[in-house]
Amino acid sequence: MGAAAKPRPRSEVVVRLLRPLTDVLVGVLGRIGVDPQAIVLSHTAVGVAAAALVVLGPQGWPWAAVLLQLKTLLDGLDGGVARATGRVTQLGRYLDSILDFVVNMILFAALALHGPGAWGWLLAALAALVLTLILSLDFNMERRYVALRNSYPPTLADAPPSGGPARVVALFKGVYDAVLAPQDRWLSRLDDALFSRLAGVAPQRATLDVRLAWSDLFSTATLVNLGLSSQYVALGVCLVLGVPFAYVWFVLACGVYVLAVQAIRAVRFARYLAVPS
Repeated sequence: MGAAAKPRPRSEVVVRLLRPLTDVLVGVLGRIGVDPQAIVLSHTAVGVAAAALVVLGPQGWPWAAVLLQLKTLLDGLDGGVARATGRVTQLGRYLDSILDFVVNMILFAALALHGPGAWGWLLAALAALVLTLILSLDFNMERRYVALRNSYPPTLADAPPSGGPARVVALFKGVYDAVLAPQDRWLSRLDDALFSRLAGVAPQRATLDVRLAWSDLFSTATLVNLGLSSQYVALGVCLVLGVPFAYVWFVLACGVYVLAVQAIRAVRFARYLAVPS
């Protein structure tokens, strides 16, 4: 079921560990004709149930941790089944991204209830924003790395069918464009601005080797293990240890890590530019 695996320059450790099981399940679900969108709705329901258990209190936290890992497994199946069976659709892509975002917001709201009063809500909201930006940055860095190297051959999945009624697809696309797409554009412009400041030329006018040096493997590999699968493992650990709000601090620490990585990236690039070609 090689076609089921999404090609990436680097994959999360958690995803690699789950891949043997994921490949088997993708094969089974593909053969019995399970709809990928049904899997998306299923892992969304599991995520909401996990959030409800977080709200419930200590007695529900270990079960919430288990459900979050189940969500990770299911989340790896919808895209795998879609690719393996040729059922990648626009609606599926928008649905998956939007519902993952909704589940994350619900989880942070649940965590805020176990924080230090009003500060808990503020910190949880800040962590939700930081995580959303981290996931978007990971996506954008990988997209740039791949685009510059044309790493993956074109497939039919590059121009998927709508996958649902036009109005439904338009609705979810509108939500995606309003909620998630702006941060992608903002991060892309910010990356271009930093490149221009360091290289003294706009990305469009820079030579390919300079652009490759900027969007190198370091730019994406240092972010890959901050993905959602790894985040749910971290949250699960905090829940099992009985300190759910510690995950909020973990996410904020991830934000500091990302800033440090981007600073190192800039230094590496500046050193590259300083070496005579």
